[in-house]
Amino acid sequence: MYGINEKVYNNLLVYFEKEKDINKVILFGSRAKGNARINSDIDLCIDCSKKARYKIVENIDDIIGIYSSDILFSDSLNLEVKEQIDKYGIEIYSI
Repeated sequence: MYGINEKVYNNLLVYFEKEKDINKVILFGSRAKGNARINSDIDLCIDCSKKARYKIVENIDDIIGIYSSDILFSDSLNLEVKEQIDKYGIEIYSI
């Protein structure tokens, strides 16, 4: 799914559902655009409570294993990134 190993992708979705501090997750970047390479990172924009951010990033990094990640938070995006996410982003989880 989106160039992400199916097991890793499914484990992410399970984690998002269990993590009560996450409201929404949007995949963006090359994986959302469909032009990811083998070594492309997983770009995620997360709407979550501020207190849980460090824990969420750590857990996602543990889940994705061999992939690198770029995790941004919805309330701290610059305008250019927000426009890219609005245009190309794919919502993969929402409560």
